[in-house]
Amino acid sequence: MATTIENNGASLKITENGASRFVLKYQIREVEIVRDTIIKIDIGQGALNNIFLDQADVTTPATATVEELRDQIINMLQTNVVGTATEAKQIEEIGEIKNLQAVVGNLQAKVNSLDDKTFFQPKLVDESNANVVYNGFAVPGSAVDAPVWAIQKVTKTNGVYSYQWAGGNRNFDKVWNNRKALIYS
Repeated sequence: MATTIENNGASLKITENGASRFVLKYQIREVEIVRDTIIKIDIGQGALNNIFLDQADVTTPATATVEELRDQIINMLQTNVVGTATEAKQIEEIGEIKNLQAVVGNLQAKVNSLDDKTFFQPKLVDESNANVVYNGFAVPGSAVDAPVWAIQKVTKTNGVYSYQWAGGNRNFDKVWNNRKALIYS
């Protein structure tokens, strides 16, 4: 009866006679030798759920003694530590968390502006040309020279209306004062 044990990241893959099962590493409470060549893997769910392996049947990892097999299984349970915690690393992580908080705050402000029904009513309308109307959408109080506008161009040709957006999108990254020079699609 051939048995293999593989380190599968967060779990151990134990294959016996072609049937595989995965045991999550965090479930394993203890790995011990219980009789001459028998290893018990205690997964903390009671005696009937423990896993018993005979070292003589285990082909991978190949070991000469039951003690070596036990040690190899225990080594598979070890997580790779990529360094140790230091005060400098903690300060760096705290800085990154603060940066993320700022980004999330900015995103929340943009989402809130959308909740303000920004696209339902333009904040500015330019009807200075008889056949072209520019609609400017932005958060209330936005400066006309700031790149915070979504600009729509409405053109009337032979009674047919055409609706286009600056840059081909509704992104709030256009300048209202540049509306006539922008490319619409």
